[in-house]
Amino acid sequence: MKKRTYPDQPLVGVGALVFKEDSVLLVIRGNPPLEGTWSLPGGRCHEGEHLRDAVIREVKEECGIDIEVVDFLKLFEYIERDVRKKVKYHYVVFDFKALYKSGTLKHSSDASDARWVRIDELNKYELTDAVRGLVKEAMNAEKKDPKL
Repeated sequence: MKKRTYPDQPLVGVGALVFKEDSVLLVIRGNPPLEGTWSLPGGRCHEGEHLRDAVIREVKEECGIDIEVVDFLKLFEYIERDVRKKVKYHYVVFDFKALYKSGTLKHSSDASDARWVRIDELNKYELTDAVRGLVKEAMNAEKKDPKL
C-alpha cells in the first residue's frame, strides 16, 4: 500500500456526489487530510481498479449503500504542505455524480458520520468551497440536462 503522507507521487482518489431525491450524501471524514470535516464519500483507487468501480466500492465501504454512477463531474487536486513547505498530502481526485440505488445508510470505514442532507439545507453544514462548487455545478448542469 502506498503511503498517504509524504507520498513519492500523487495518489489517485475518487469521490461521489450521490443524489437521493432532493438530498445529497455527506460524510464526516474520519481520517486525515481534512479529518472531522463534512465532505463527499470517497477514497483511494486501488492498483488495477477502474475509477467507476473504485467510487462504487468506496461509497459501499463508507456508507453501506449501493450507487449507480451517472457521470464524471470534475477533476480535483488536493495538495497540503507542512510547515517546512514539504508536500504532506497530494491527491488527484476524480469526482463522479451518482444516484442512490439501495441499502441502509450507515457510516463505517473512513467516515465517522454519514447522512442525507436536503440540497436546500446544505448551507447549515461547514463544507469546503470545493464541495459547494461541485454541488452547484451539478445542479446547474441538471437544469440544462435533467438526469435525476
